[in-house]
Amino acid sequence: MKLKNKVAIVTGGGKGIGEEICLGLVKEGAKIVIADLDKKNSSNVIKTITQNGGDAIYVETNVSNEQSVKNLISETLKQFKQIDILINNAGIRHVKKLEDHSLNDWNDMISVNLTGPYICCQAVIPQMKKIGKGKIINFGSIASFMGRPDRVGYVAAKSGILGLTRALAIDLKGTNINVNTICPGLISTPFNKKYAEDPTHGEKWGKETIVGRWGRPSDIVGAAVFLSSSESDFINGSEIKIDGGWLAAKTREGEI
Repeated sequence: MKLKNKVAIVTGGGKGIGEEICLGLVKEGAKIVIADLDKKNSSNVIKTITQNGGDAIYVETNVSNEQSVKNLISETLKQFKQIDILINNAGIRHVKKLEDHSLNDWNDMISVNLTGPYICCQAVIPQMKKIGKGKIINFGSIASFMGRPDRVGYVAAKSGILGLTRALAIDLKGTNINVNTICPGLISTPFNKKYAEDPTHGEKWGKETIVGRWGRPSDIVGAAVFLSSSESDFINGSEIKIDGGWLAAKTREGEI
C-alpha cells in the first residue's frame, strides 16, 4: 500500500471528487478526515469506509473560518496524532454576469476557493514540519488557465490557487513538504450535474474533449494518490491537468 497509516485531511470530502478521493486513499491504506459542512453525505462516506475496514472521521468544517479550521486540526490530532496529507478540494461556484454579481458572491468564491486553502495550509504546515514531511494538494481548474464566461470570481480564485501553490512550494524549500495542484476539466459531479445532463449541450461538450466524454470523479483519484505518495517526491510547485485533453485541443464552440 502506497499510503499505509498516512493521515489525510480531505476538504469537501462528502461527495463528488472529494468522496472518490477519500475512497481511493483508503484503498492505499490512508486514514481519512473528511472536513465538510455536509454532515449527511460525509457520514455516508464514513460509513462506506468503515464498513470496508478503513479508518475515517468527520469534522464539520468551514474552510474559510480560521477557528473552524483550528478545530479541524485539533480533532484530527486527537484521533490520529499526526497529519501527513492535506487535500484542499472544497469549492463553490456562482455563475452570473459581472453586473449581476454582488460583493457577497465575489467574497464567497474567494473565501472558499482561495482563502480556505490558504487557511488550511497555514494550519497543517506546523504539524507536517514536526514529522519532517508532508503532501499538500490544492484544487485548481481549467479555469486556472483561461477566462470563462460568467465566472469572474471563480476564475480569479482558481487562477490564484496556482500562485498560492507555487509561492508556498518555494517558501517550504528544505522541509520535505510538497505542494502541488490538480486542475480538473469537465467532471460529471453534483457540482456540474445540470451541465452534464443538459439535453442540448451536455453530450456535445463532453465530445469536445480529446477523450470524447465528460470526466468522472474516479478519473481524479489516481493523480491524488500519486501526489499523496512518496512516488511524487520530485514534483513540487506544479500542476496536473485532468481534462481529457480539453485545454490541449481548444476546439470548443461554446462555454459552460
